[in-house]
Amino acid sequence: MLTLLEAREAIAQRLVRVQRTQKVRLADASGRILAQAALAQVDNPAFDNSAMDGYAVRKSDLANTRSLKVVGESACGSAPAALEPGTAMRIFTGAPLPHGADHVFMQEEVSVRDGLAEFPSGNSADPNIRHRGEDFSQGETLFEPGRRMSPGDIALLSAAGIPEIDVWDRPRVLVFATGDELVAPGNKLRPGQIYESNRVATILQLQALGADVTDGGTVRDNADEIRTTLRDARDFDFVITSGGASVGDHDLVKGIFAELGSIEFWRVKIKPGKPLAFGRIGERTHFFALPGNPVSSLITFKLFVEPALMAWSNTPFLEMKLNAIALNDCQRVPGRMEFLRARLQTQDGQLKAEVLRGQGSHMLGTLRNTNGLVQVEADSNGFKKGDAVIAIPLTLYID
Repeated sequence: MLTLLEAREAIAQRLVRVQRTQKVRLADASGRILAQAALAQVDNPAFDNSAMDGYAVRKSDLANTRSLKVVGESACGSAPAALEPGTAMRIFTGAPLPHGADHVFMQEEVSVRDGLAEFPSGNSADPNIRHRGEDFSQGETLFEPGRRMSPGDIALLSAAGIPEIDVWDRPRVLVFATGDELVAPGNKLRPGQIYESNRVATILQLQALGADVTDGGTVRDNADEIRTTLRDARDFDFVITSGGASVGDHDLVKGIFAELGSIEFWRVKIKPGKPLAFGRIGERTHFFALPGNPVSSLITFKLFVEPALMAWSNTPFLEMKLNAIALNDCQRVPGRMEFLRARLQTQDGQLKAEVLRGQGSHMLGTLRNTNGLVQVEADSNGFKKGDAVIAIPLTLYID
């Protein structure tokens, strides 16, 4: 069996990364992967402006007096006249600084009567001015290729005058499940049947990563049907199935795939999720056969499919692993690296991890309280309450 690291490296070495790019409007760019560096088209700020509501002055004019006549104002969107020597100008936050001014007093520091502004003694250290280009300059690289664009990133690009960006194409993915026992929810179960859940979970995980997903439904444990489905999948970048990747007489996917493409490995030294197949059909289509057990399918997607999609998209895979304190004991038999479903929470400023009851790979009920995993090394006997453990968040929200 391969270790987790060996399996990931094997996948990365065999991936044929995306070469197709397209231009998209900023409004359509959230979640997309940048293919070319994004350069600022303008300075930001575009001009010297006031950091607050107040009065713009020349500091030298206050050397011998604390009173200046208020002449004119500068508001956002205006082009104020130059500041005449010996005068002050009313100015508002974000408004252009008039030529000649080098200091802005907050309006709370200034008293105005009959058009005459009285300034406090001494000048504040902060001139309250935002200088042109102090945030970024025209031509500056804002983002390098490989960046997954967030709403905040897009706001920055818009402020930099960029209307559209070059991004890598989204991966086209076909998802289907295999098994005579699988029935869609809403249908009546016959003896020996169960409701199918892996496929919809895989589709939703892929969509969250920005993939263009086609739902291939459920395929029976029939060699001809599976063979036809795989043969027609060459227009996709990835094909992901659940079930059929183990060694049973009815686990057909792995064998049929070997007829049509090249299978690379199918057992990994982890728990849950040992049966896993990876390979390729032709020059473009990558293939994953995830385990049929629901939890194994979810975890192997997180551990293998997600980093593969990131690598295919020419972007780094950033796996978040955090130090946490165990809230309960866990005993286990060494042998395989294990990923335990856990409830992560913060207590007294520390991240705590409670390993949940019901860790069988067929047990979905535990997912009601699962927001992370605890990673246990292959040679570990477990841990005690209060021990340090490695936690992998599955969501952005921790209790």
